[in-house]
Amino acid sequence: MVGFFHRDKRRLSDTELVDLCNEGERDDATKAFEELYRRHKDFVLRVALRFCHDQEVSREILQETFIYLLKKFPPPGDGLRLTAKLTTFLYPVARNLAISAYRKAGRLELSDDDPDSLHAPSAASEPEVDALLGDLSEDRREVVRMRFVDDMSLGEIAAALEVPLGTVKSRLHLAIKQLRENPATKKFFDS
Repeated sequence: MVGFFHRDKRRLSDTELVDLCNEGERDDATKAFEELYRRHKDFVLRVALRFCHDQEVSREILQETFIYLLKKFPPPGDGLRLTAKLTTFLYPVARNLAISAYRKAGRLELSDDDPDSLHAPSAASEPEVDALLGDLSEDRREVVRMRFVDDMSLGEIAAALEVPLGTVKSRLHLAIKQLRENPATKKFFDS
């Protein structure tokens, strides 16, 4: 794989870039990691903002997320092996870091009904989505955003949230049903 990054002019997949980070020459690994960062930084920022609602904290979470990823690339022979899209790996890292940061800041509200359920604030960059999804439970809202804003497959959502695929399908189905029945959002479903 020596010089692979320089010789191959086609766009490398995330899996190929991860392999270069795991096994490549130092220059190739550095460039591969930089490309992974370039491709996924906006996604990580969007996820972080969704849960912490603070631009500065979101940038810190971006850094922490990619530091976490970088630590997954030890000397050749070990390292991260992608079994799904990289976003499936990055989502829970960014989400958990954002929730932790929000908890530390004392701004995270917990539901009285379920002390483990999180009510993260909405991201300032998604006000239209927030308005449409405002009546959904956090679990349903998160699945809808992951599916339609982040463009993740149902399997990727299940892997990122570490829940069964059936749970993701149920949450999405119930969310869409609730949105269709809501007079404020019904117009988006009429064709």
